[in-house]
This record gives sequence, C-alpha cells and structure tokens, in this order.
Amino acid sequence: MVYVGARLARAEELRMAWEATGPAMRPERVAREIAEILEEATEAVDTVIASAHPTPESLHRLHRQMRRLRTGLTLWEALLPGAERDLLHPLDVRVKRLSRLVGRIRDRDIVISLLERYGGKRATKRDRERLERYRSRLRDDARTGRELLRAFLRSERQARLLDDIGERLRSLPREGSFSDAHRAVALAHTRTHENLRRAHKKALRRPSMERLHRLRIRIRRARQFSDLAVAVDPGHEPRFPSSLVRLQKNLGDLHDLDLALASLDDDVQRTEWANRVREERRRRRREVVKDLESLAQLPDQVRPPGAPTR
Repeated sequence: MVYVGARLARAEELRMAWEATGPAMRPERVAREIAEILEEATEAVDTVIASAHPTPESLHRLHRQMRRLRTGLTLWEALLPGAERDLLHPLDVRVKRLSRLVGRIRDRDIVISLLERYGGKRATKRDRERLERYRSRLRDDARTGRELLRAFLRSERQARLLDDIGERLRSLPREGSFSDAHRAVALAHTRTHENLRRAHKKALRRPSMERLHRLRIRIRRARQFSDLAVAVDPGHEPRFPSSLVRLQKNLGDLHDLDLALASLDDDVQRTEWANRVREERRRRRREVVKDLESLAQLPDQVRPPGAPTR
C-alpha cells in the first residue's frame, strides 16, 4: 500500500538534485524571512497584551504566529554553528511554553463555541440548567486563563524574549561558519515529510484520537515548512497538496469535537447536547477515515519545493 509521502527513496534523489542545481541561498535571506514572521508574532503578542478581553480571533492569530515562529527557529537552528545554536535554543523553549499556554485557552474557547453551535432550542429545562452551569464555568476559566496569559506575555516582553530572538537573527556568525542553507532546507523538508508519512501510516492502521491528532500536527508542520521554504527561495513553486490541506481541516474539526467530549462534566455528558456532539463526532470520524484510505492510494505529491520533475 502506498502511503502519504511514499517513495522516500526517490525523495533522497530529489534532495540531492535540488542541492546540485538550486541557486545559492544566503543565510541572510533565511534570517530576513524569519524576522518577518517574528514581527507578525510580536504584533499578535502586543495586541493580546493591550486588550483587557482578548477575542478568540486574536488568540487564534497569536497561536498561529507562534507556531510559524517555532518552525522558522527550527530551520534557523539547523543553520547555526553549535555555540550560536546553544544561545537560540532556550529562547525557542520559552516560545514553545507560551504557545502551549495559548493553546489551552483556545481549547476552552472552542468548547464554548460548540456549546453555542449544538445547544439547540429543544433542550429540556434541566439540560439548559446543566449547560448554563457548564458554560459559566468555562467562561470563568477562560477569563482567568486570559489574565494569566497576558501576565506571562507581558513578563516575557519585559524580559526581551522577542527582542533577543531578533538579535540572534541579526547577529550573523562569521562567514563560512553556517551550514549550507540549501542543504539544510532540503534535509529539513525530507525529515518533516518522513514524519508526516509515519504519522499517516499509524493513523491509517489504528485511527485513535491521539494518532489522528498527531497526524494533524505533522500535516500542519509540513505545510508551514513548505511555506517557509518557498519564501526563502521564491523561484520554487509551492507543491503542498490540496488533499492534505483538506485533511488537516477535517482533522481539526474532529479534534475540536474530541476535545469537547473529553472535558465534559458528568452531568453534562447526559444531556441531549452531548448526544448531538457525539453523533457529529461519529460522522466526522467516518469522513476522516475515508479520507485517510483514499490518500493511501495517491502517488507521492510531496517533494522539495522547486525540485526537478520528471
């Protein structure tokens, strides 16, 4: 059976051809692209800090920009000599910690939105009372989480986390100490899509909630890296398959439902709303499994951006 990202032996051939024929890629160009992502992340951070009640949309944007920044920093670390990499890595760890905090608050926002979407007007009085108590608790948790997040973000801004990352991007090591940029991008591409292939294979064999969520993360990471690879070398055309973009969205919708059902209070689990969410989850899961099976028959659509085609 041919899985997503199959024919990896040929991927190595493509990687070598890309290195041999691709134009020179200066580290300064990579640093400039990551600096632009850093600027967008900084703007998203400052927006949340400045708002007394950050909106779900602003938190979603912040979460996305932090994930993009971590993808960029992973590539930048691969280019740096050991001493410079050791200076950057602790900063990346702090960004990861903040990103996870944003994600936990986002999870509560998602459950609240599902309460609105599947609440319905036909709920019994008893169910409405249970759901309202649950909604109130979630809103209190979300409010407290936002306050903590803003405090953490403000603290990291004062500690110059984002400024220090910018300094690391501007303070280029001496000429010749970098790893080859073209090779680093090609190797990272191969590694990213090999991780995606393995996650797809595992999810297809046993589509548990954990494996499907891991697959979604792998698709997202591969997509973000593909976008970055195209940005650092505009001569290469994006080749990330639309079928995987669609699967990522479907997996995200399924994960939202899994998240909601996993966090329910005991009394809320017995409501008609919970039954509707379970029914919707079963439907979405069937669609995702069908997508996984159809993708298993596709040829390899994932190749290094700009790699020569046959």
